[in-house]
Formats: sequence, C-alpha cells, structure tokens
Amino acid sequence: MGADRERTLWWISFISLPALVVLAFSLNAWRSFQEYQRRTEIEIVGNAGDRIYAGALWQVEAARLLGDGNDTPLRLPGERRLVILRLSATAVKDIGEDWSQCQISLVDGEGHRWLPLDVTLSNNVSRELNPKATPINGCGIASLTPLSKGENTLIEEKFLVPAPVAGRLSARISFAPSRPAALSIPLRLGAR
Repeated sequence: MGADRERTLWWISFISLPALVVLAFSLNAWRSFQEYQRRTEIEIVGNAGDRIYAGALWQVEAARLLGDGNDTPLRLPGERRLVILRLSATAVKDIGEDWSQCQISLVDGEGHRWLPLDVTLSNNVSRELNPKATPINGCGIASLTPLSKGENTLIEEKFLVPAPVAGRLSARISFAPSRPAALSIPLRLGAR
C-alpha cells in the first residue's frame, strides 16, 4: 500500500514537472520584460517648443565640439571629438524623487549611443580646459539634490564621439521614475 502511494506521487511529480518548468521560465521572462521596460528608453519626447520632462524645463546652455585643435590646444587621436554638453533645468514643480537614476547619452540618427565620461575624467578635462573654473556637476550628482519649484540647476557632461557623427547628435535624458519615456534634444554641432 505504501509503495503504491509512493509510485502514484512519483508519477504525479514527474507529469507535473514540465508544467512547473514552463511556469518558472514564464515568470522569469515576465520579470525580465518588466525590468527591460523600466530601464529602456522607448518613448522619446522631443518637442521644439515644450521641453518639459521629469518636472523640469530643459534647455541646452552650451554644446561644444573639441578635439581638432582649432579652438583649443586639445587634439584627440584619430577621428575622435570631445562633446561638452551643458544643460539647464528649471523646476516647474517640486522634483522630489522624480530625478533618481539620471541617464544622459548622445544618440545619432541610426540609434548608436554614447555614454558620458566618468566623473573623475570629466572633472580632469574641465580643469585642463579652464584651471580657474569649478567643474559643473554631471547628471548623476546633480540629481542627488532635488529642486524646488522655480529653482534652476546646470548639468554638464562630456562625451567622446567619432568625428563623422558629431553633426547628427541628439542629447537623450531620462530618469528611472519617468522611463520608458525620455527627452530628446537635437544638438547643433558643426562637424569638423
């Protein structure tokens, strides 16, 4: 009698195993899909007149293209250029937690993406270009101090990009609470 019960439980377990494996894979795939949606910028917002995103009005304060030796002694090897992007954000509401996990990148028309230089290297480049100026914080550091309504902040990021794409770049800004939406701002850089 005990052997029959054990055999029955073994067969039930054996038959239910494929269904349980499929269920486990489905749950894991669903979690991965949700994480992909949370981290990926799918909806690109880019209106020329209204650049309000994540509770702030965004404007390009300056976008410089360096590396060919024309306006600074900085010469980069090969077909590389340094893009210095300075953005201004004016809070249209209290920001609070809306600015967590800030990401800024440069994207060309084909979808290639360039991430900013790390904080230490960015500050070193700033000091090299202007030793008397205090480096401006990047997005990650600026987002640690939420703005109140009406306050303004400057954000500066530096990117190393191939020279041929420099004239076709857009800045893409996103924050974790606002994703999958992201703000895209076209840059007017003259490729040299």
